[in-house]
Amino acid sequence: MSGHTDVFVGLLRQVHLFSELSDAELEQIAETAVTLRRARNQIIFDEGDSADFLLVLMKGRAKVVLVGDGAEEIILNFVEPFHIVGEIALLDRSTRSARLVAVEDSQFIKLSVTSFDALRNSNQVFAAKVIANVTGTLRESNDQLRVICTYRSLGKVAWCLDRLVRRKTINGSSATLDPCPKHHELAQMTGCSRETVSRALKTLKQKNCVTPGPGDAIQVHAAIARYTKRPWPGLVRNR
Repeated sequence: MSGHTDVFVGLLRQVHLFSELSDAELEQIAETAVTLRRARNQIIFDEGDSADFLLVLMKGRAKVVLVGDGAEEIILNFVEPFHIVGEIALLDRSTRSARLVAVEDSQFIKLSVTSFDALRNSNQVFAAKVIANVTGTLRESNDQLRVICTYRSLGKVAWCLDRLVRRKTINGSSATLDPCPKHHELAQMTGCSRETVSRALKTLKQKNCVTPGPGDAIQVHAAIARYTKRPWPGLVRNR
């Protein structure tokens, strides 16, 4: 195994989707992998582009967005290190359904569709894991649409923060969201104005649902569940 492949295997081992693969299987997809770097605000792929690769974010941060006629954006998701993006279009050989943009200077591992397909075809457990991952992504998008269409503004912002912090390790009654999206990013995720987001955050702070953290971080507390309509995952009821 070359040094190049060895580095990729070590990095891919930290990605949940690939964590249970054998060394030989990881080498199989790492052998054709390449590094992809993109600067802040650069488009990585666009809606309608052909889909012939899968990306794993190693450094930086990216966002998945839909762009309207007037260049308005709806942020569907943020991609953080050691998460995959772009796998949905590989399953049905369709074009990209959204735009991927670097929020920060970012570095990806680019995996070819050929090696990805070969692994899915040879490992049914991995194939099922891919489907489960895609299903989870689509369920989140459906929930986001429901929230945008049916929740009041305070509930929209609370749900958005709750959704993002659930990707972190939650132990007990609070968890750190670092970094917290900017006000305009939260507005693009919730269909609210920046002013509405600012007012909602102020209310959530007053209700002890969120508190400021160091730098760009915030602490999200279990009290936010009163606005999200779903239980806080870190709490265990005493019997």
